[in-house]
Amino acid sequence: MKVSRSRSLWYLSILWCFSLLSAPVWIAGQSDLIPTSDLTGGSSVFVLRRGGLAAKRLANVAVRAERSRAQRQDVAKRIRSQYETIAKAEPTRVRSATVTPDKLPTNIKTLPKDKAAAIFAGVGEYYIDNNGLDEAISYFREALILDPKNSRASGGLSAAAANKGEQLLDRENFAAAKAYFLESIKYDSKNASAYLGLAEVFNEADQRKEAIANYEKALALNPKLTEVLKPLGMLYYENGEIAKADELLTRALAISGESADAQLLLGSIRFAQNRDQEALTAFNAAKRLDPNNAEAWFGSGEVLVRLGRQKDAVNEFTKALAVKPGYFEAWMELASVQYDLKNYQAALDAYKQATRIKNNNAAAAEGAGDAYRMLGDYNAAAGAYQFASSMLGRDGQEMSRDEQAELFSKLGFVIGRQCEINLKRAVACQWESAVAALTKAVELSNGNAADLTNLGWAYYNWARVEQTLNRNADTKDKLTNARNFLERAVAANPNYLEAPLLNLGMVRTDLGDFAGAAEALARVVKKEPKWVFAWNELGIAYRKQNNYKDAIAQFKKAIDLDENYAPAWYNLAESQIRSGDIKEAKKAYQKLKKLGRTDMTNALELMTSGAITK
Repeated sequence: MKVSRSRSLWYLSILWCFSLLSAPVWIAGQSDLIPTSDLTGGSSVFVLRRGGLAAKRLANVAVRAERSRAQRQDVAKRIRSQYETIAKAEPTRVRSATVTPDKLPTNIKTLPKDKAAAIFAGVGEYYIDNNGLDEAISYFREALILDPKNSRASGGLSAAAANKGEQLLDRENFAAAKAYFLESIKYDSKNASAYLGLAEVFNEADQRKEAIANYEKALALNPKLTEVLKPLGMLYYENGEIAKADELLTRALAISGESADAQLLLGSIRFAQNRDQEALTAFNAAKRLDPNNAEAWFGSGEVLVRLGRQKDAVNEFTKALAVKPGYFEAWMELASVQYDLKNYQAALDAYKQATRIKNNNAAAAEGAGDAYRMLGDYNAAAGAYQFASSMLGRDGQEMSRDEQAELFSKLGFVIGRQCEINLKRAVACQWESAVAALTKAVELSNGNAADLTNLGWAYYNWARVEQTLNRNADTKDKLTNARNFLERAVAANPNYLEAPLLNLGMVRTDLGDFAGAAEALARVVKKEPKWVFAWNELGIAYRKQNNYKDAIAQFKKAIDLDENYAPAWYNLAESQIRSGDIKEAKKAYQKLKKLGRTDMTNALELMTSGAITK
């Protein structure tokens, strides 16, 4: 099949430009139009979802949802210290009389069980006082075997088991620690220390509801444990219960306002409540109280992003990373802000740092792909997008179907953009891969108009490559597929037709449906009268019908909009030549000479056997 068209000399040299749309995503239900200034005269239009924005920002990260282990341990130590201070001042159990192990009576085996139990409990107290917890637990257990009703032995065992659990927490042996805390509660259901320990075990396992329940139990048993208020408030915050977090923090701040942790939590709560200035004030206070608190710098950066102060946010994220170089979320947010500021190399550098920390993270890989795309490295962008798609579903990495569609759409786009480069180098294109990616996007979005348009775009450009290789049957098949998908796009979103109609007009021209092409393109210029290239395409459709009068009128409209638009000058001259008006064609020829388009002037000379130069 021979494609009948003479769309300037781009077609003769197999050089096609693909237009980037930097408007917001073009889909049903949105009224954002494709801005004229972003279209560069390319022969077909691709709709870049979300306007080419970077991959979506991380969510709910004003303060990290996970505190570091060191932070958790520090909080646990402060709570424990407060508990011990309170317990010394206000003992919660009656102790057995202390008995040193070398003072055990020689006849203890023959003593009545209750008396032997009391002595063993006393030895247990001795070992508690001398940090021999394993021995203390052993003696208390023996005492209770002898006399299960010995309440002092029960209290002693509960205390010793709770202390042993705390030791194991410090060693990060959480499973064993949990067993001791549960044993502690078994023998004294009012041991607040054991509930505190269980809360830390559950906190470490990210079992927030269980951690909250145990902190609440400890606080109910001992309301003076005010150090619990901040971590409990943080858990409520992380669990999305902002009002409860606010209540607990208010109580904590009434006790100690000069606390970096409390100010950090306050900033997080105010951020979640969209009280941005108050959040910024709190984060700044946290930084003042603790300049090495990376989360405080990160939090202020997040507020500044929301306030539109991206350049200031860069400074905050950079300082967070100076404190904590392995802070994944800070690298990701820094990358996003640099991308927003159009500092694409800086964004790429930050995304690379993020991928070094989490080398299987889909969001980081997609972000790197976005930066590569904006830097024009389409092969690298394609590799990054492909890697991101391969990570979906692993380690809980999920995207909505629409987000996945966007990812595959961008993958198809960069493969197409690389094809433009490959054509100039006489290197084979990978349109089949682009079509596969864009087909996946259509499937994921359930036939979104933008994705249908882009799939039609890919088939159209693939057809043009096939035509240059004289594969006529393949050319027609791909043009037919392009037409079908573009017509579906028009039907899917009848209110926003510019992109699919433009592409559809050119596909119809190549299929020989010149009247259908003119009808589609006329609707485009009616909606977007400043699209120079669309007027040019409409002129081509009229010329294919030998309607030179209307063709010439369209080319002149294109020139009125951009007097240096060479394709319209060339097509104007060709139409004037075909209509027999060599005199007027000479004017267009002279303009092309001034524009330095020797490729076009040579073609006109060949067309007129040199008459146009006389």
